[in-house]
Amino acid sequence: MKPNIVEINIVRAFAILAVLLIHVTAGPRTEVPWGSLSAPFYFTANQLSMFAVPLFLMLSGLVLFYRYHDDWSMGHAWTFYKKRLKFIVIPYLVWSVIYYFFYQAAYRQPFGFDPVQFAKLLIWGDASYHLYFMAIIIQLYLVFPLLMGLMRLLRMKALHILLLGLIIEGAFMYIHYNVYSFEHKATLIANYFAVFCAGAAIGMRYESFANRYRNVWWTGPLAVIIVFMYMLFLLSSQAGAQYPMTAYIVAYNVYAILVGISLIWAGKIIVEQKARILPWLLAFGSASFGIYFIHPAIQTTVGKLIGQELGSPYYHVYQIGLFATMLAVSFAVVHYTKKIKLSWLLWGK
Repeated sequence: MKPNIVEINIVRAFAILAVLLIHVTAGPRTEVPWGSLSAPFYFTANQLSMFAVPLFLMLSGLVLFYRYHDDWSMGHAWTFYKKRLKFIVIPYLVWSVIYYFFYQAAYRQPFGFDPVQFAKLLIWGDASYHLYFMAIIIQLYLVFPLLMGLMRLLRMKALHILLLGLIIEGAFMYIHYNVYSFEHKATLIANYFAVFCAGAAIGMRYESFANRYRNVWWTGPLAVIIVFMYMLFLLSSQAGAQYPMTAYIVAYNVYAILVGISLIWAGKIIVEQKARILPWLLAFGSASFGIYFIHPAIQTTVGKLIGQELGSPYYHVYQIGLFATMLAVSFAVVHYTKKIKLSWLLWGK
Protein backbone atom coordinates (compact mmCIF):
# COMPACT_ATOMS: atom_id res chain seq x y z
CA MET A 1 0.00 0.00 0.00
CA LYS A 2 1.46 3.33 -1.02
CA PRO A 3 1.82 6.09 1.60
CA ASN A 4 -0.74 8.87 1.58
CA ILE A 5 0.27 12.16 0.01
CA VAL A 6 -0.07 14.47 3.01
CA GLU A 7 0.25 17.70 1.03
CA ILE A 8 -2.83 16.86 -1.03
CA ASN A 9 -5.04 17.84 1.92
CA ILE A 10 -3.31 21.22 2.03
CA VAL A 11 -4.13 21.74 -1.64
CA ARG A 12 -7.73 20.70 -0.99
CA ALA A 13 -7.91 23.28 1.81
CA PHE A 14 -6.96 26.11 -0.56
CA ALA A 15 -9.23 24.75 -3.28
CA ILE A 16 -12.31 24.66 -1.05
CA LEU A 17 -11.52 28.20 0.15
CA ALA A 18 -11.61 29.21 -3.52
CA VAL A 19 -14.99 27.47 -3.91
CA LEU A 20 -16.42 29.50 -1.01
CA LEU A 21 -15.02 32.69 -2.51
CA ILE A 22 -16.55 31.91 -5.91
CA HIS A 23 -20.00 31.47 -4.39
CA VAL A 24 -19.79 34.51 -2.12
CA THR A 25 -18.69 36.81 -4.95
CA ALA A 26 -20.99 35.34 -7.62
CA GLY A 27 -23.92 37.55 -6.60
CA PRO A 28 -21.98 40.83 -6.18
CA ARG A 29 -20.14 40.20 -9.45
CA THR A 30 -23.44 40.53 -11.34
CA GLU A 31 -25.25 42.90 -8.95
CA VAL A 32 -22.63 45.61 -8.48
CA PRO A 33 -22.69 47.86 -11.57
CA TRP A 34 -19.54 48.01 -13.65
CA GLY A 35 -17.85 51.35 -13.07
CA SER A 36 -18.30 51.38 -9.29
CA LEU A 37 -15.21 51.19 -7.09
CA SER A 38 -16.01 47.71 -5.73
CA ALA A 39 -16.96 46.02 -9.03
CA PRO A 40 -13.35 45.22 -10.11
CA PHE A 41 -12.64 43.64 -6.71
CA TYR A 42 -15.62 41.30 -6.86
CA PHE A 43 -14.93 40.48 -10.50
CA THR A 44 -11.23 39.77 -9.87
CA ALA A 45 -11.81 37.72 -6.71
CA ASN A 46 -14.45 35.64 -8.49
CA GLN A 47 -12.34 34.96 -11.58
CA LEU A 48 -9.07 34.30 -9.74
CA SER A 49 -10.86 31.63 -7.70
CA MET A 50 -12.12 29.78 -10.77
CA PHE A 51 -9.21 27.35 -10.60
CA ALA A 52 -11.06 25.43 -7.87
CA VAL A 53 -13.18 22.99 -9.92
CA PRO A 54 -10.45 21.98 -12.42
CA LEU A 55 -7.99 21.73 -9.54
CA PHE A 56 -10.23 19.27 -7.65
CA LEU A 57 -10.48 17.17 -10.85
CA MET A 58 -6.72 17.39 -11.32
CA LEU A 59 -6.26 16.13 -7.76
CA SER A 60 -8.66 13.26 -8.48
CA GLY A 61 -6.55 12.22 -11.45
CA LEU A 62 -3.37 12.53 -9.40
CA VAL A 63 -4.61 10.44 -6.48
CA LEU A 64 -6.24 7.73 -8.63
CA PHE A 65 -3.25 7.21 -10.90
CA TYR A 66 -0.79 7.45 -8.02
CA ARG A 67 -2.67 4.63 -6.32
CA TYR A 68 -3.51 2.37 -9.27
CA HIS A 69 -1.29 3.02 -12.30
CA ASP A 70 1.17 0.22 -11.49
CA ASP A 71 -1.21 -1.99 -9.50
CA TRP A 72 -4.41 -2.36 -11.50
CA SER A 73 -6.33 -5.27 -12.88
CA MET A 74 -9.95 -5.44 -13.94
CA GLY A 75 -10.49 -7.37 -10.71
CA HIS A 76 -10.00 -4.07 -8.90
CA ALA A 77 -13.01 -2.57 -10.69
CA TRP A 78 -15.62 -4.10 -8.37
CA THR A 79 -13.86 -2.89 -5.22
CA PHE A 80 -13.31 0.50 -6.83
CA TYR A 81 -16.98 0.94 -7.76
CA LYS A 82 -18.20 -0.38 -4.40
CA LYS A 83 -16.11 2.14 -2.47
CA ARG A 84 -17.19 5.08 -4.67
CA LEU A 85 -20.83 4.03 -4.46
CA LYS A 86 -20.67 4.09 -0.68
CA PHE A 87 -18.62 7.23 -0.09
CA ILE A 88 -19.45 9.33 -3.17
CA VAL A 89 -22.78 8.37 -4.73
CA ILE A 90 -24.75 7.79 -1.52
CA PRO A 91 -23.77 11.17 0.04
CA TYR A 92 -24.65 12.79 -3.28
CA LEU A 93 -28.10 11.20 -3.20
CA VAL A 94 -28.60 12.21 0.44
CA TRP A 95 -27.65 15.84 -0.20
CA SER A 96 -29.75 15.98 -3.37
CA VAL A 97 -32.78 15.00 -1.28
CA ILE A 98 -31.83 17.50 1.44
CA TYR A 99 -31.51 20.39 -1.03
CA TYR A 100 -34.64 19.35 -2.90
CA PHE A 101 -36.69 20.01 0.23
CA PHE A 102 -34.43 22.71 1.70
CA TYR A 103 -35.03 25.10 -1.18
CA GLN A 104 -38.77 24.45 -1.03
CA ALA A 105 -38.69 25.57 2.61
CA ALA A 106 -36.23 28.43 2.08
CA TYR A 107 -38.25 29.95 -0.75
CA ARG A 108 -41.65 29.05 0.76
CA GLN A 109 -42.69 26.79 -2.07
CA PRO A 110 -45.36 24.10 -1.66
CA PHE A 111 -43.86 20.90 -0.31
CA GLY A 112 -43.96 17.98 -2.68
CA PHE A 113 -41.85 15.30 -4.29
CA ASP A 114 -41.90 14.49 -8.00
CA PRO A 115 -39.80 11.34 -8.60
CA VAL A 116 -39.44 12.01 -12.33
CA GLN A 117 -38.34 15.60 -11.78
CA PHE A 118 -35.94 14.51 -9.03
CA ALA A 119 -34.40 11.85 -11.29
CA LYS A 120 -33.77 14.49 -13.96
CA LEU A 121 -32.15 16.75 -11.37
CA LEU A 122 -29.86 13.90 -10.28
CA ILE A 123 -28.48 13.29 -13.76
CA TRP A 124 -26.94 16.75 -14.05
CA GLY A 125 -26.55 17.63 -10.38
CA ASP A 126 -29.30 20.25 -10.54
CA ALA A 127 -30.83 19.74 -7.08
CA SER A 128 -28.56 22.61 -6.02
CA TYR A 129 -26.33 24.95 -8.00
CA HIS A 130 -23.09 23.37 -6.75
CA LEU A 131 -23.97 19.67 -7.18
CA TYR A 132 -23.07 19.67 -10.88
CA PHE A 133 -19.57 18.85 -9.70
CA MET A 134 -20.83 15.52 -8.36
CA ALA A 135 -22.23 14.64 -11.79
CA ILE A 136 -18.73 15.26 -13.22
CA ILE A 137 -17.05 13.18 -10.53
CA ILE A 138 -19.43 10.26 -11.04
CA GLN A 139 -18.74 10.33 -14.79
CA LEU A 140 -15.03 10.33 -13.99
CA TYR A 141 -15.35 7.26 -11.78
CA LEU A 142 -17.43 5.46 -14.40
CA VAL A 143 -14.76 5.88 -17.09
CA PHE A 144 -11.72 5.45 -14.84
CA PRO A 145 -11.54 1.62 -14.92
CA LEU A 146 -11.90 1.73 -18.71
CA LEU A 147 -9.13 4.31 -18.90
CA MET A 148 -6.90 2.18 -16.68
CA GLY A 149 -7.58 -0.87 -18.85
CA LEU A 150 -6.64 1.12 -21.95
CA MET A 151 -3.49 2.40 -20.28
CA ARG A 152 -2.39 -1.12 -19.31
CA LEU A 153 -3.26 -2.54 -22.72
CA LEU A 154 -1.31 0.10 -24.66
CA ARG A 155 1.40 0.45 -21.98
CA MET A 156 0.85 4.19 -21.84
CA LYS A 157 3.29 6.42 -20.01
CA ALA A 158 2.64 9.72 -18.24
CA LEU A 159 3.22 11.75 -21.40
CA HIS A 160 0.79 9.57 -23.35
CA ILE A 161 -1.92 10.13 -20.72
CA LEU A 162 -1.37 13.88 -20.90
CA LEU A 163 -1.59 13.84 -24.71
CA LEU A 164 -4.75 11.73 -24.52
CA GLY A 165 -6.34 14.32 -22.24
CA LEU A 166 -5.43 17.16 -24.61
CA ILE A 167 -6.80 15.27 -27.62
CA ILE A 168 -10.10 14.33 -25.95
CA GLU A 169 -10.77 17.80 -24.55
CA GLY A 170 -9.62 19.47 -27.77
CA ALA A 171 -11.95 17.29 -29.84
CA PHE A 172 -14.81 17.92 -27.41
CA MET A 173 -14.31 21.70 -27.59
CA TYR A 174 -14.10 21.65 -31.38
CA ILE A 175 -17.35 19.70 -31.64
CA HIS A 176 -19.09 21.94 -29.09
CA TYR A 177 -18.17 25.21 -30.80
CA ASN A 178 -18.25 24.11 -34.44
CA VAL A 179 -20.49 21.05 -34.86
CA TYR A 180 -22.95 20.49 -32.03
CA SER A 181 -23.53 22.61 -28.93
CA PHE A 182 -23.81 20.42 -25.83
CA GLU A 183 -26.56 21.66 -23.54
CA HIS A 184 -24.76 20.52 -20.38
CA LYS A 185 -21.18 21.26 -21.44
CA ALA A 186 -20.06 22.40 -17.96
CA THR A 187 -21.26 19.09 -16.48
CA LEU A 188 -19.47 16.74 -18.87
CA ILE A 189 -16.14 15.21 -17.87
CA ALA A 190 -14.73 15.72 -21.39
CA ASN A 191 -14.82 19.46 -20.64
CA TYR A 192 -12.12 18.91 -17.99
CA PHE A 193 -10.23 15.96 -19.43
CA ALA A 194 -6.97 17.85 -19.96
CA VAL A 195 -6.65 18.90 -16.31
CA PHE A 196 -7.72 15.45 -15.12
CA CYS A 197 -5.04 13.81 -17.28
CA ALA A 198 -2.47 16.39 -16.19
CA GLY A 199 -3.10 15.23 -12.64
CA ALA A 200 -2.96 11.60 -13.79
CA ALA A 201 0.44 12.19 -15.41
CA ILE A 202 1.75 13.77 -12.21
CA GLY A 203 0.36 10.89 -10.14
CA MET A 204 2.14 8.32 -12.31
CA ARG A 205 5.46 10.09 -11.67
CA TYR A 206 4.68 11.55 -8.29
CA GLU A 207 7.89 10.57 -6.52
CA SER A 208 10.14 12.27 -9.08
CA PHE A 209 7.68 15.18 -9.39
CA ALA A 210 7.62 15.75 -5.62
CA ASN A 211 11.39 15.67 -5.33
CA ARG A 212 11.70 18.71 -7.58
CA TYR A 213 9.85 21.13 -5.33
CA ARG A 214 13.04 22.67 -3.94
CA ASN A 215 14.44 23.52 -7.36
CA VAL A 216 11.36 24.68 -9.25
CA TRP A 217 10.28 28.21 -8.34
CA TRP A 218 8.81 29.44 -11.60
CA THR A 219 5.41 27.72 -11.53
CA GLY A 220 3.84 30.27 -9.18
CA PRO A 221 5.05 33.36 -11.11
CA LEU A 222 4.06 31.72 -14.39
CA ALA A 223 0.56 31.09 -13.00
CA VAL A 224 0.36 34.81 -12.16
CA ILE A 225 1.38 35.75 -15.72
CA ILE A 226 -1.14 33.36 -17.26
CA VAL A 227 -4.00 34.56 -15.07
CA PHE A 228 -3.03 38.16 -15.80
CA MET A 229 -3.44 37.43 -19.51
CA TYR A 230 -6.72 35.62 -18.81
CA MET A 231 -8.02 38.61 -16.85
CA LEU A 232 -6.99 40.95 -19.69
CA PHE A 233 -9.03 38.81 -22.08
CA LEU A 234 -12.05 39.01 -19.80
CA LEU A 235 -11.78 42.69 -18.98
CA SER A 236 -11.16 43.82 -22.56
CA SER A 237 -14.07 41.66 -23.71
CA GLN A 238 -16.25 43.82 -21.43
CA ALA A 239 -15.34 46.72 -23.72
CA GLY A 240 -16.17 44.76 -26.87
CA ALA A 241 -12.88 43.07 -27.75
CA GLN A 242 -13.19 39.57 -29.19
CA TYR A 243 -10.69 36.74 -28.83
CA PRO A 244 -10.77 33.16 -30.08
CA MET A 245 -12.45 30.86 -27.58
CA THR A 246 -9.27 28.76 -27.66
CA ALA A 247 -7.40 31.59 -25.91
CA TYR A 248 -9.80 31.54 -22.97
CA ILE A 249 -9.81 27.75 -22.69
CA VAL A 250 -6.02 27.33 -22.86
CA ALA A 251 -5.34 30.17 -20.40
CA TYR A 252 -7.96 28.87 -17.95
CA ASN A 253 -6.67 25.28 -18.00
CA VAL A 254 -2.98 26.21 -17.83
CA TYR A 255 -3.71 28.59 -14.94
CA ALA A 256 -5.51 25.86 -12.98
CA ILE A 257 -2.74 23.31 -13.59
CA LEU A 258 0.01 25.73 -12.59
CA VAL A 259 -1.87 26.75 -9.44
CA GLY A 260 -2.23 23.05 -8.59
CA ILE A 261 1.47 22.34 -9.10
CA SER A 262 2.44 25.43 -7.09
CA LEU A 263 0.14 24.51 -4.21
CA ILE A 264 1.43 20.92 -4.10
CA TRP A 265 5.00 22.10 -3.81
CA ALA A 266 4.01 24.80 -1.30
CA GLY A 267 2.24 22.09 0.65
CA LYS A 268 5.41 20.01 0.78
CA ILE A 269 7.30 22.97 2.22
CA ILE A 270 4.58 23.56 4.84
CA VAL A 271 4.67 19.86 5.82
CA GLU A 272 8.46 19.76 5.92
CA GLN A 273 8.77 22.87 8.06
CA LYS A 274 5.83 21.81 10.27
CA ALA A 275 4.37 25.28 10.10
CA ARG A 276 1.98 26.28 12.87
CA ILE A 277 -0.86 26.47 10.39
CA LEU A 278 -0.27 22.88 9.23
CA PRO A 279 -2.75 21.13 11.59
CA TRP A 280 -5.50 23.57 10.61
CA LEU A 281 -4.83 23.20 6.90
CA LEU A 282 -4.82 19.41 7.15
CA ALA A 283 -8.06 19.42 9.15
CA PHE A 284 -9.67 21.86 6.75
CA GLY A 285 -8.53 19.84 3.74
CA SER A 286 -9.84 16.59 5.19
CA ALA A 287 -13.21 18.28 5.77
CA SER A 288 -13.34 19.82 2.28
CA PHE A 289 -15.81 17.31 0.82
CA GLY A 290 -18.27 17.92 3.63
CA ILE A 291 -17.75 21.69 3.44
CA TYR A 292 -18.52 21.49 -0.26
CA PHE A 293 -21.82 19.76 0.46
CA ILE A 294 -23.08 21.96 3.30
CA HIS A 295 -21.90 25.50 2.57
CA PRO A 296 -24.72 26.49 0.13
CA ALA A 297 -27.28 25.71 2.82
CA ILE A 298 -25.42 28.02 5.22
CA GLN A 299 -25.12 30.71 2.55
CA THR A 300 -28.84 30.59 1.78
CA THR A 301 -29.84 30.55 5.46
CA VAL A 302 -27.66 33.55 6.33
CA GLY A 303 -28.94 35.37 3.27
CA LYS A 304 -32.55 34.80 4.28
CA LEU A 305 -31.91 35.92 7.87
CA ILE A 306 -29.67 38.99 7.47
CA GLY A 307 -29.02 39.40 3.74
CA GLN A 308 -28.29 42.95 2.54
CA GLU A 309 -29.52 44.34 -0.77
CA LEU A 310 -27.30 46.34 -3.08
CA GLY A 311 -27.38 49.93 -1.87
CA SER A 312 -27.39 49.02 1.80
CA PRO A 313 -24.51 50.66 3.74
CA TYR A 314 -23.70 47.20 5.09
CA TYR A 315 -23.64 45.42 1.70
CA HIS A 316 -19.87 44.93 1.52
CA VAL A 317 -19.56 44.19 5.24
CA TYR A 318 -22.23 41.54 4.79
CA GLN A 319 -20.29 39.84 1.97
CA ILE A 320 -17.16 39.63 4.13
CA GLY A 321 -19.18 38.36 7.09
CA LEU A 322 -20.94 35.82 4.88
CA PHE A 323 -17.62 34.39 3.73
CA ALA A 324 -16.34 34.17 7.33
CA THR A 325 -19.58 32.55 8.51
CA MET A 326 -19.64 29.97 5.72
CA LEU A 327 -16.02 29.15 6.40
CA ALA A 328 -16.32 28.82 10.18
CA VAL A 329 -19.72 27.15 10.48
CA SER A 330 -19.27 24.63 7.66
CA PHE A 331 -15.85 23.59 8.94
CA ALA A 332 -17.03 23.31 12.55
CA VAL A 333 -20.06 21.20 11.65
CA VAL A 334 -18.11 18.79 9.45
CA HIS A 335 -15.02 18.58 11.64
CA TYR A 336 -16.88 17.83 14.86
CA THR A 337 -19.36 15.35 13.39
CA LYS A 338 -17.06 13.30 11.13
CA LYS A 339 -16.30 10.80 13.88
CA ILE A 340 -19.97 10.07 14.53
CA LYS A 341 -21.10 6.67 13.30
CA LEU A 342 -22.75 6.81 9.86
CA SER A 343 -21.53 10.39 9.33
CA TRP A 344 -20.14 9.15 5.99
CA LEU A 345 -23.72 9.30 4.73
CA LEU A 346 -23.34 13.08 4.79
CA TRP A 347 -19.65 13.77 4.47
CA GLY A 348 -18.42 10.81 2.41
CA LYS A 349 -14.77 9.87 2.68
